[in-house]
Formats: sequence, structure tokens, C-alpha cells
Amino acid sequence: MLRTIFLSLLLCMVFACSAAAQDGFVSLFNGKDLTGWSQKGGDAKYRVEDGTIVGVVGPGPNSFLCSDKEYENFIFKAEFKFDKNVNSGIQFRSNARPDGRRERVYGYQCEMEANGMTAAIYDEGRRGRWLNVVTDEFTEKTKTAFKQGEWNELEIQCVGPSIRTWLNGQPITDIFDIETMRGFFGLQVHSSNNPGQVRWRNIRVKELPATPWVPMYADKKFDADIEIKPVGEWTIQDDGVLCGKTPEGEKRDGMVLTRKTYNNFAAKVSFKMEKGNSGLYFRASDVDKPYWLKGFQCEIAEEANANANFWEVEGRGWVQRTPETEATATKATKQGDWNHIGTVAINDHLVSFLNGWMVMNIIDPEPRHGKVGKIGLQLHGGGNQGCLFNDFYIMPLSDEMVSLITR
Repeated sequence: MLRTIFLSLLLCMVFACSAAAQDGFVSLFNGKDLTGWSQKGGDAKYRVEDGTIVGVVGPGPNSFLCSDKEYENFIFKAEFKFDKNVNSGIQFRSNARPDGRRERVYGYQCEMEANGMTAAIYDEGRRGRWLNVVTDEFTEKTKTAFKQGEWNELEIQCVGPSIRTWLNGQPITDIFDIETMRGFFGLQVHSSNNPGQVRWRNIRVKELPATPWVPMYADKKFDADIEIKPVGEWTIQDDGVLCGKTPEGEKRDGMVLTRKTYNNFAAKVSFKMEKGNSGLYFRASDVDKPYWLKGFQCEIAEEANANANFWEVEGRGWVQRTPETEATATKATKQGDWNHIGTVAINDHLVSFLNGWMVMNIIDPEPRHGKVGKIGLQLHGGGNQGCLFNDFYIMPLSDEMVSLITR
């Protein structure tokens, strides 16, 4: 009888391991010790007990038990349970910087909190704020999905600019962000004056194909995919900065644009406005006019409140520009300094970012010029226009990646 029971249990274990291997997940915790993990930050105590990792509140700043390996695109799953309620979380795509004798962890955190906000995304040690739009409805959704006093399962999926989470199978977070695309996982124990203890188990990850940023110019040379209009108005300086100027009397726009077209992608560029008006074109097509392209433009301008708002050339003009988007753009803009702007386009979903702030976030099912087009940097015509650019990158997203983002 015992032999039969033993063989049955063994077969169950074999089938379970086989299923795990088939779906591509790899365990990050061996159930015996903390091999593959290193502690950073504070002095909370981490130990292995009954096949779980236990985190106990300790002195000092926030503590993190971090994976030695870094990950880019993935589906991550883990179960957690509070023995004594404590603020906690799971870092992902995170990094660390020196902080005295310690290392300060920074990056995305999937929140774990018994009283709400579990599976929301907080930017730890960097922007110091929620990346979700937090409403009463959202908070109630996190509370409803959470199981008090029981094991809860978190799922985190990262594909390029897309970050999604589920709590016990219920979708919680579905956002885009372009700050960091690679980093370690970390099990956080938040600093507190009150005792607290949390457990994790079944920590596993399925790695997904990479979605690299592709530079549009490097080593003082433009990529072969790049076309320049008008010729001679764009130069790459010795420090790698792209300088665009429109001379006096030039009515045509200056343009650095791709020869290829893109439908689903992320794009980003750093800019420093000297004078005039510029933009990051996307899903744009050629037109035989002095402005060369028609389609979407993510605005770059001297007027701070216009930055990262969408303009549709030969279309609707401003696309849902509002007092709220203007206020965010004004707050985010660094006048006279380098700024970082980016755009994500996934099917009907269009998002823009400025210095880590989301400015535009719209669903636009019927653009005037379609959902496929070129990407380019514009320098407005009219003379005496000037803007510096750097770090111009595009991240093409395949149909396979988009199907994961939208699953």
C-alpha cells in the first residue's frame, strides 16, 4: 500500500515537473537555500523555512533579496502570504546604485499590501510614485482580488514597454512605461517600526524573446534606414549629439526619417530645444509638400505645455489635447535642458512620455492616415529653428509580442 502511494506521489511530481518544463517556466528558488539570491539595502532577515522564503522586518532602510540574474521580457509568477502584515513587494527590471555602505535598489515594484494596492506598480527609489492611475474603483479591485490570511498568487508580465499584472488570476495593472527594460527581481521587506513577516513560494519565470532598442545613428553615422530632408541641415557632432538647424529663409521642414514603416513600436529620443518647434513623427507617410510627412507627431516645442501632446498633420490637428495633458507637460519639461520624450503605439493604443511622466494615453481607433507609417524627427520650417537630439531609438514590436501584450 505504502509502495503504491509512494509511486503515485512520485508520478504526480514527475508530471508536474514535466508540465512546468513544457510551459517554459524555470524555478528561481530551490526550496532549500538562497542560492541565486543576494541581499541589498536594509537589514531585514531572510531565511528558508518549509520550502518558503521568509522575510522578517529588520532595522535600517527597505531590504531586498535580489536575483543574481537579470531579465528583460518575461512572465513571472510567485505566491505570497503574510504571517504578520507588512508592506512588501516584488521588484522587477530593477537595478542598484551605491548608497554609502549599502546598495540602493531602484526600479519597478509590484506592490504587496494586505490593505489594498497589491499588484499595482510603484517606482521604487527613482520616481517615488505610483505608475497606475489610482482611483477608488482601482483600489477596490485590488482589495477584492486579495485573499486575507491565505496564499495569493502574483503574475507579472513584461514585454517591451508593456507591464501587466494579475492577482489570483484577476487583471490589475495594464500600463506602458519606457524607463527600464532589464534588471533583477527583488523580494522586498519594507522598513517599519512594527513587526512583520511575509513568505514567498513557487517563484518561477518564463523568459520571452528580447525586444531591443535599435539606434537610428551611432558612431557619427546614420543607420542605412534613415533618410534626410533637406540634405545638409543635420550634422552629428563629435560628442554624438545630432544638431538640426533650419537657416534663415528656409521654408521647408528639416527631417530625419526612416525609410521603413512601422505599425507597433516604441520610440524615444532626447532633445534640447534651442529655438522654434520640432516633433517626433510616427505612423506618418510621405507627402510632396514642404513638411514632407502627414500623420502623427509627438510635439517638441519651446512652449512647455505642448510637449508630448499629439498633433495629426493633415488630420485633426491636436488630438485630445486637454488642460490635464498641458499641465503634465509643463510640470515635466526642463526648460533649456535635455529632455527625454517617447511614444508607444500598440494597435489603437497611443501613449507618450516626457521625462518619466505619461502625458498622453488614448485609444484612437480611426486615425486619418492609418496605423502604419514612418518614424522621424522634425525641425519646423520658417527659419532660425534649432534643436539638439541624442539617443534616438526605435523598438519594433512583432505580432507575437503584441499578442502577448494584448492577451
